Amino acid sequence: MKIRYLLALLCIVNITCIKAQIKGKVVEIGQKNDTTVVPGVTLVWDKTSIAATTDKNGDFNIKSSSESNKLIIKAIGYKSDTIVVTAVNKFLLLVLKNGLDLQEIEIVYYSNGTEISYLNPIKTEILTERSLMKAACCNLSESFETNPSIDVNFADAVSGTKQIQMLGLSGQYAQITKENMPYMRGLAGNYGLTFIPGTWIQSIQLSKGAGSVVNGYESFTGQINTELQNPEHSDKLNFNAYGNENGRNEYNLNLARRINEKFAVGILSHASFNPLAQDLNKDGFADIPTGKQYNFMNKYAYNSGKGFEAQFGGSYMKDTRDGGQFKETVKNYSDTIPLYKIGIDNERWEVYSKTGFVFAKKPGTSMGLQLSYLNHDQINFYGNYIYTGAQKTFYANYIFQGILRTTSNTYKVGASFLNDDVNETFRLFKYKRIEQVAGTFLEFAHNSGEKFNMIAGIRADYHNYYGLFFTPRLHLRYAFTHSSVLRFSGGKALRTANIFADNSYLMASSRDWVVESADLALPYGLKPEIGYNYGLNFTQRFKVNYRDAYVTLDVYRTDFTDQVVVDVDNNTQQVLIYNLKGPSYSNTMQFEFNMEPKKRFFLKTAYRYVDTKVNYKQGLFQKPMVAMHRAFINLAYETKNNHWQFDLTTQYNGTKRLPKTDSNPLDYQRANYSPEFFNLMGQITYLTKIKRADFNIYLGVENALDYKQTNQIVSSDMPFNKYFDASMVWGPIYGRMLYLGLRYKIK
Repeated sequence: MKIRYLLALLCIVNITCIKAQIKGKVVEIGQKNDTTVVPGVTLVWDKTSIAATTDKNGDFNIKSSSESNKLIIKAIGYKSDTIVVTAVNKFLLLVLKNGLDLQEIEIVYYSNGTEISYLNPIKTEILTERSLMKAACCNLSESFETNPSIDVNFADAVSGTKQIQMLGLSGQYAQITKENMPYMRGLAGNYGLTFIPGTWIQSIQLSKGAGSVVNGYESFTGQINTELQNPEHSDKLNFNAYGNENGRNEYNLNLARRINEKFAVGILSHASFNPLAQDLNKDGFADIPTGKQYNFMNKYAYNSGKGFEAQFGGSYMKDTRDGGQFKETVKNYSDTIPLYKIGIDNERWEVYSKTGFVFAKKPGTSMGLQLSYLNHDQINFYGNYIYTGAQKTFYANYIFQGILRTTSNTYKVGASFLNDDVNETFRLFKYKRIEQVAGTFLEFAHNSGEKFNMIAGIRADYHNYYGLFFTPRLHLRYAFTHSSVLRFSGGKALRTANIFADNSYLMASSRDWVVESADLALPYGLKPEIGYNYGLNFTQRFKVNYRDAYVTLDVYRTDFTDQVVVDVDNNTQQVLIYNLKGPSYSNTMQFEFNMEPKKRFFLKTAYRYVDTKVNYKQGLFQKPMVAMHRAFINLAYETKNNHWQFDLTTQYNGTKRLPKTDSNPLDYQRANYSPEFFNLMGQITYLTKIKRADFNIYLGVENALDYKQTNQIVSSDMPFNKYFDASMVWGPIYGRMLYLGLRYKIK
């Protein structure tokens, strides 16, 4: 077939082939705020022939589309508009204002902030803006604190960095993408989650297990994709200000403007400051480092209306932190004794583009191209040791999507290219690598109505270090009834371990770093990490007091055939890094129950069991700093007039195995296991309107029980001796933290 358009950029958003019936009602709000139904309204999926019309009661019933999630609403006397439907299992209430005042059509329904797709073979949780508003979501790393699937912990006691765990493994084993393009790679491994401000986020899609081959080969435990505010649909103005007890203050300003029907532009900006060096536990070290961050992003969106769409833009970020000892934190300070200082400096800029074309004359057929280039420079120091890193990454991904005879059988085929240029120095180590990976992929999706779905895919990639390798993935979904769904996923993954960026929290110690190279021709002299993930998910929906409720059970296992082992048990004064010899696995089981006991009152509970073991030189042991048991309760309530929102989250954290310290002097030894503890957080939000703008004030508390880990730093009194270690953190560093903020939006 002759292709008449050449593309320069982007990926078409992949929409799962579904044929569910979506029900809803269209009503009008008159000038006296009275509500009447609107018959005769036409609803049609964009660029398809699937349509429906509201009856005399304003009700409609329309088939969902595999080709579009944009629903066009047309009615005589009203301005045509388009909405994006993300939850096909929800009853839609479409509210029209009268023809003179019509500005928008909005979907109205109450939600606890997390949506689960029942029709997608890949179990995907969608964290909406409501979920992000539940807590002090200042950046991406803090947006998971009210989600039971992700653990959020401090990485160490001095840098203030938070890291996540998923399916019992650290965050680098999850494929973290930004608008479906690679994000957390290389130098961004430990700090990158703090580089995306919370107010920039439109939604987060979280899927466990093997991901899609379209997005790459690096997904071991799942995929976390962050969708940023789109200038086509974002608020014209969104301002957020935040401050807490530690003096941390943040300011975010998002602006969006539609230039014309085809072109829109958006600016996302962020500035944060932490001026106070507080030492509440009196160990001589600042509990949270001082510092500042400036972050800017410029986005453009173009829609020709004839099938061609494009998004492109760029971003710049500068983040600096100063931690460790300060004159005001050290007892009996003397200028004759040097202070142990921590310095972290990240500078990052990026340009990207995404373009796509939908073939109007061939339903379900489209193609797109993603392109991005980033430059990341990092200079850190930990006491007397300096780490420097420089990364330049180019990424391209082309996707063609089509159908086989009917829309029940779709396929995606494409090719990708990745060029990673990374230079690092730390102590006596100097590493330079240029990874070049060219790959192609094929993914087939079959849909048998609402009963059975399948997505099967395979990638073939050629890596300049590792040669040719294949990545198979399979996802199956079977519905016993419309409310009972069983899913299976399985697949292979491969990644290059970034031994410094992934483990930079261990640099805040006096440990010697020892790398046992297996092949000097490979990055760091180590083989790649290769593993398999497979699991089951069962979801059951039902009604409680005529309201939706569900239970879900997840069981997953990750098996490594090759892994880079970071061993801090073999020698208390060493970070020993070597290739795995023997088994390494992680088993997880999570049970979750979600219901709405009363209208606008939501209850979510969860329990998770984790068994993660690695074969170290001393034998097969539980991986340190991983809680075997974790429980979670979240309560959310909204008043009838939607002026007040209340959120309360309680987390139970079980014991964690701690690295061995038996060979240290008695004062510098720690227990073998951490104690169990509870973490309580809550927030009250008041919502109102100032003229046509939304105005919110929120007051919250983190760690309301004021629980703190004692003796967070080993040898804090003598930080330059060989026993110093600030990485032994298993619990909260800072005590109770109050915060206050406001939001102002003009839609």
